[in-house]
Amino acid sequence: MADIIAVASGKGGVGKSFFSSSLAMSLTDAGDPALLVDADLGGANLHNFLGYKVPPVGVYNFLREKTHIEDIITKTPLGIDFVAGSGDVLGMAHITKIERARFINRLGDLGYTHVVMDLGAGTSFNTIDFFNLANRKVIVMNSEPTSVENAYGFIKIALYRYLERFLSSNRAFEEINRRLRNKSLTYSSIDGIVSDVTKIDPDVAEMIKKFISEYRIGIVLNLVRFKKELNVFYGFETIIKKYLSITIEKLGFIPYDEKVSESVRIMQPFYCSNRDSGTVSCIDDIRKMLLAKL
Repeated sequence: MADIIAVASGKGGVGKSFFSSSLAMSLTDAGDPALLVDADLGGANLHNFLGYKVPPVGVYNFLREKTHIEDIITKTPLGIDFVAGSGDVLGMAHITKIERARFINRLGDLGYTHVVMDLGAGTSFNTIDFFNLANRKVIVMNSEPTSVENAYGFIKIALYRYLERFLSSNRAFEEINRRLRNKSLTYSSIDGIVSDVTKIDPDVAEMIKKFISEYRIGIVLNLVRFKKELNVFYGFETIIKKYLSITIEKLGFIPYDEKVSESVRIMQPFYCSNRDSGTVSCIDDIRKMLLAKL
């Protein structure tokens, strides 16, 4: 089974797709063949970071036309194997949980060392469930307050979604699940959930505590202009620990680099054409941290 790495963000515009594509290139360059997957099924554009205008095949062909998954892989000149998304097909943003599970299971059986999944921004069921199904979870954010807030919201929803699905098999927890799904009634912290579950079944509460202790997420801070922005890491870590009781790993940062925007504009992958840059060095360092800590 391949190592599934899910890369997500609470909002768009923070450089998630740039990081996902660069991470796949870094992994492959280090001798660990990676499959890069555009799992943004509502607004796929990862192909632009690989120099493709229109990918020939993609996720749509596998899910809707029953094409063999091996046949939707595009071999790129960069040495990266790529599965394109399907952002312009009606209904693809709302696939079923069975389709999600089948897709990620088939990806894991393809023989790659790593599968890097670039998820859609936001908190759709597709994005959250793909994130929770991955064995390595990464959030990309920047130091802007909106990015920090949305990153926290994403992690909270992902964690609550997992707990909701776990508890849904027992009707005794129906009221707890109703609160988890209701914005105005939902729990402000994990402690409240554990407390209510304990009243119903202490053994289940212990299982939840164990899961929470093992639920780890890596954080990448992108577009860093000033050293003081790195303080965001520590404030974010404190809030996550206080309200969600989970551990985050600070994987590293990527500096703001004007050449990145230019490379995207001309559809020339930055990682491959700027090997000696400090930005690429930071991406390689993050790759090492990710494999060591998550």
